[in-house]
Amino acid sequence: MYTPLALIEAIASFALSAQAITPNNLVSTSLSGALSAVKYTSVGGSGSYNQVTNMLPGEWPSCNANPSCITAPKAVSGNLAPFDEDITVNFRGPMNLFNMAVYQPANTTAATWKRVSNWAANQQPDNMVFMNNLGGGNSGEWTICGGNSQSYANGDWTSTVATPNEELFPGNLPASKEINIMTGTTCASGSCEGFSRGTANEGWAGSKMFVVDFEMPEDPSSLPAIWALNGQVVRAAQYGCNCRGMGGDGGCGEIDIAETLVANSPQAISELYSFKGATGTGDGNYFPRPDNGRDTLAVIFDIKTDAISIVRLTKFDYTQTQLPRSLIDGYLTAPAKGISFATNQRRSERRSFFHRRAH
Repeated sequence: MYTPLALIEAIASFALSAQAITPNNLVSTSLSGALSAVKYTSVGGSGSYNQVTNMLPGEWPSCNANPSCITAPKAVSGNLAPFDEDITVNFRGPMNLFNMAVYQPANTTAATWKRVSNWAANQQPDNMVFMNNLGGGNSGEWTICGGNSQSYANGDWTSTVATPNEELFPGNLPASKEINIMTGTTCASGSCEGFSRGTANEGWAGSKMFVVDFEMPEDPSSLPAIWALNGQVVRAAQYGCNCRGMGGDGGCGEIDIAETLVANSPQAISELYSFKGATGTGDGNYFPRPDNGRDTLAVIFDIKTDAISIVRLTKFDYTQTQLPRSLIDGYLTAPAKGISFATNQRRSERRSFFHRRAH
């Protein structure tokens, strides 16, 4: 009897994903105070945000275009919306970064999530470009109205270079300096969502898992953070005209993965922002700040379950080129502080001054 290949693959997919694997690299469970994991549920919804459609550069010596930031409402709906759109991950120092990887499925029923991007300190990245917001010199652009666009970061993450990943990255991000990661695909073909200018790349769209090994050393003058933004934000102006908006109305989306709010604080909070409003870990719940040794975080954006999970791990094998869906489900179902985003939740933002200035 002949069995179609598609049926065989479907059966295999079901068998692999039917039973979640319990990961062997979870930290000890803690659901209050110093958290082991956070899970945002009912993340997506129906609504709209103001998408940037054009930025008028203006003429020196002053911005004579009014308005210079042109937007139009964009309707979105469905599981994970707007976090199903392409995402960039951002880092502010002081921070030491050791490893990063991104895994994605081909679709919501895929049996495996494949590694699509990765990097290790002092090694050449694979489909991962390190960028910053210093456009106008070696790469990117600067205008009187729009300010700096994205640019390619240099090796020590303090300045810019002319081409992507031109220098190796030791992984030491100085205090108050910021970088973000994108894929190696540029917006030159017009493939990127929303308006883009200068040096602009795509982020990771659809379901995705980011894994990072990092350390946040103490520093009295800076507030280290890891957060993710809709890729459109940085392609326009992260610190100006963008679709994120301000305060609790999160527009096209932001998730603060681990952000310190007070200098040398041992605590890092998590907050979620979109057109639905804002929510987060709340007072007294936080991720321990790894100020004297590395920590590992996995951040999963899953369309299938309409959830975002942030999970602390004891270790991670970055040589893995693919992960079974059952293991992803294991991370998604790990004991976690649950935070529902089922209804619109309007509240003031809980971000540091350094971070707040951006939007």
